[in-house]
Amino acid sequence: MKKIFTLAAICLALLSASSISGQNRSIPREGDMFVDFTIQQDPSNPDSKISLSNFVGKGKWVIADFWASWCGPCRREIPYIRKAWQNLPKDKVTVLSIAVADKLEDTRKAAAELGIAWEQIVNAGQVPVNAYGIRGIPHIILFAPDGKIAKVGLRGDDIYNYTRSCLENK
Repeated sequence: MKKIFTLAAICLALLSASSISGQNRSIPREGDMFVDFTIQQDPSNPDSKISLSNFVGKGKWVIADFWASWCGPCRREIPYIRKAWQNLPKDKVTVLSIAVADKLEDTRKAAAELGIAWEQIVNAGQVPVNAYGIRGIPHIILFAPDGKIAKVGLRGDDIYNYTRSCLENK
């Protein structure tokens, strides 16, 4: 019995140490420069690589929606994202959906069903999740024209309203 308690204590200590070291990892926050990542969107096509830096830090505001086809709350955010895409000036704002933790076929099917016509990064897996310390989706980040993180956790009408207010204040 004593061996079981000792083993349990060792496992608990290891888990605590790993979670503490994970907390010390630098997770980008508001005001920080964006963290770039590159995805091969089609596993059979090496020319299908795309990076977040293709969109962010290019002189436009970027609304980045980290989502998955199977995520009900993600799907419920699409009308709000569409409102921003339709009503904000395209020469100043890019809307980007980034499919995480999803199968490529499922993402494409859901994007068609939901009418996602704006920019997309698909087949991203866990890469953006790890880069941004995302704990749940949808996770919506607004990037400033210079590539800094302007706002994390936008939802609902705030996607449009907050971005519009940034445009008016700059």
